[in-house]
Amino acid sequence: MQVTVTQFKAKCLSLIEKVQREKCSIVVSRHGQPAVELVAVEKAPAPLFFGRASGTMTLHDDALATGETWQADA
Repeated sequence: MQVTVTQFKAKCLSLIEKVQREKCSIVVSRHGQPAVELVAVEKAPAPLFFGRASGTMTLHDDALATGETWQADA
């Protein structure tokens, strides 16, 4: 489907709803030349919050160890 900028301005919301509902595209022309294309966005699955960094880190040693022994009861 192709509409002019003037038609798009007048019917913007209804055209957006049509694209979402019918999964079609609309070309908006300006001065008789195609300017933009309106297409529906495919919904991407939401990333998992917990566990998304799983396997990205490696622990090699105790990060808080100084290598010295000390006596806490003095």
